[in-house]
Amino acid sequence: MSCNKWRSDFPEITQRNIAYLDSAASSLKPVQVIESMKEFAALSYANVHRGVYKVSMEASRAYEEAHELAAKFIGARSWEEIVFTKNTTEALQLVAGLLLWNRYIDKEDEIIVSKAEHHSNLLPWVRAAEAVGAKVKLVPVNKEGVPMWEALGEMISKRTKVVAIGHASNVTGYVSDVKEVTKVAHESGALVVVDGAQSVPHMKIDVREMGADFLAFSGHKMLGPSGIGVLWGKQEILEELEPPFGGGGTVERVFLEEGRVRIAWHRSPWKFEAGTPPIIEAVGLSEAIRYLWRVGMEQVEALERELTEHAVRRLSALEGVRLIGPKDLQRKLGIVAFNVGSIEPSLVGLWLDSHGVAVRAGLHCAHVLHDEIGERQGSVRASFYLYNCREDVDRLAFALEELIKKGGPPAATSSPL
Repeated sequence: MSCNKWRSDFPEITQRNIAYLDSAASSLKPVQVIESMKEFAALSYANVHRGVYKVSMEASRAYEEAHELAAKFIGARSWEEIVFTKNTTEALQLVAGLLLWNRYIDKEDEIIVSKAEHHSNLLPWVRAAEAVGAKVKLVPVNKEGVPMWEALGEMISKRTKVVAIGHASNVTGYVSDVKEVTKVAHESGALVVVDGAQSVPHMKIDVREMGADFLAFSGHKMLGPSGIGVLWGKQEILEELEPPFGGGGTVERVFLEEGRVRIAWHRSPWKFEAGTPPIIEAVGLSEAIRYLWRVGMEQVEALERELTEHAVRRLSALEGVRLIGPKDLQRKLGIVAFNVGSIEPSLVGLWLDSHGVAVRAGLHCAHVLHDEIGERQGSVRASFYLYNCREDVDRLAFALEELIKKGGPPAATSSPL
């Protein structure tokens, strides 16, 4: 598949001539998404579920359709299992808040996460445990930064209430076997929460086949706008839980009975979406999903694997470049993290920017993982998506080769390769 077919839809590439290799942080937006949001904001905007007039009804239908498309995209049973949030981080925070609010997690209970997690799937569980006196157990990582989920059977107990797992690492690109982890967790009665921020945009997902209980992902990483995320949860679980936040849109009726306020909550997902929701963003997400369907998620994954193999091959040939992550490329999605000798990652990133290559540099909100694999200063991360070509990888490699020949950028000449 030639990715040039899709590149022309992305103005940031065609008009600014950059090799954008930072899609793990946030993806670019095609003109179709941009125009759909612009047209809706100009001609079709109204608040949803509030008015009986035509424009409000149309806006409500567009917003509800976004739930339906998101459900279909991940193989959910029903749109009622789709809750819109601000992003993956907020979706994971919402799960933790739901379980605390409904007293599912209590003193001396256990929560299991891995040392490879993004902070968004680590800190909510650390704080939840601190709030009630529960215990967090950390699954170790091997020297390649791969979480050793095979140890879960020994770590889990009847006190374990939650197993939180990142489907794909935002540092190494490693894809964990969620289905197997879920099997082990459910045997002990634990719920499984999946951070799908780096997997849902890049591979075909079927939550029913996966078997987990919750899945979170973001619109801005899958060609959609920022400001909208998705929390999927099994309907039978969502129906049992009361929301931690109340307000407009969350209730069927509020009664005053004998001086006390009684709340009749709305059904899911509305009871979890307090206040005016991300309406325009939902329209953008719908168009992003349609775009990805036109491309085909199998095509997206195949292209990224090709680019990842090409990048590993090119960068491995450069003296002083140290690749981070698993050597088994069949277990990686489109992320290649590396360091160049002892040069600070930020300086490498600045050098690459001067050559028109956009990458991420730093600790990538995964401090524990970098510490565990001995890369305490962080790493440089190149990440791919459907608008990238082999030429983008070559541009990265050529710039790094020049950096190495010069002995580092001017600000880092004292740091030997």
